[in-house]
Amino acid sequence: MGKQLVSIVDVARRAGVSVASASRVLSNASYPVSEETRGKVLQAAQELHYAPNSLARSLRAQRSNLIAVLVGDNADPYFAEITRGVEEVANDCGYLTIVCNTERKGERELHYLQMLQDYRADGVIFAGSGLNEPGHTERLNTIVQTMRERGAAIVALAQHTLQVPAIQVDNASGARAMTRHLLELGHRRIAFIGGPSNLIVANMRLQGYMAALIEAGLDIDHTLILAGSFDREGGEQAVYNLAQLPEPQRPSAIFAANDETAFGVLRGLNSLGWRVPADISVCGFGDLPMAQVVVPSLTTVHIGLRDLGRSGMRKLLAQLQHDDAADTELLPVQVVPRATTQTYSPPITG
Repeated sequence: MGKQLVSIVDVARRAGVSVASASRVLSNASYPVSEETRGKVLQAAQELHYAPNSLARSLRAQRSNLIAVLVGDNADPYFAEITRGVEEVANDCGYLTIVCNTERKGERELHYLQMLQDYRADGVIFAGSGLNEPGHTERLNTIVQTMRERGAAIVALAQHTLQVPAIQVDNASGARAMTRHLLELGHRRIAFIGGPSNLIVANMRLQGYMAALIEAGLDIDHTLILAGSFDREGGEQAVYNLAQLPEPQRPSAIFAANDETAFGVLRGLNSLGWRVPADISVCGFGDLPMAQVVVPSLTTVHIGLRDLGRSGMRKLLAQLQHDDAADTELLPVQVVPRATTQTYSPPITG
């Protein structure tokens, strides 16, 4: 049987004072209390190993020192890096950080927000993209507005339907730059493996890819655009689907919409016996720590994920201090060429 928690009633009883007097001592209230009473209460609290209920105290004060980070998938290293950045700043400032896994589902996101409102969370950081689901934006805006009216701070770290202070990665430009890089290497048949269709970020990366092809005067071949799920399984399955194409129609390069998908692509290609980059080039988006150590190392679009988390937490703190300058900041991204891409040499025929 677990140890029973000690209440302030127990402390008052041990000290021989009223509950009100014990509460005034233990909460450091300004109401005058005699030194004798103060001494009795503090001694009783020490003897009983009394620990104040921080949650109840924070609810009374309308502040919780609690920051929540809403992520699309808590198993995704992308969100793990962002969360580490948030925690570094939050911890230094005396805030507790919790991570809420929405599984990229609107109902789950709303459920978490209602709970955070009930617990008087001081701030919420949306680490993931906005969701394109019918009716979701209206319901989301309603609860977020309620939280902001209470004084909570809200920050988005990706393109979102919310009109809140944000730090956004330039996803469309990053995808356009990576596609241009592949074109400069001589690739013309470039497959794109996307992300969940209800994510704004996934759609923006797809738009960047298509924009670069159109700018190069190439037609969009929809047989080379495959659905993905921002995970390794989706990348691996996409490879098997591409392998079903007749050989002349197969791509010479695969652009995965995030690094986790790219890791799945590499696994799928390896199982088929296709060499990277000798037979086919591969690239991703995000620059997770593993991108540098996987063999061969992954060409990708670099995002400073931990810096993104740190910046998001600083922006949230600025809101709490009533400084809402620069509501939206756009972070530049950079193509990082590594070992999974190389110049395309058309096969010799005849």
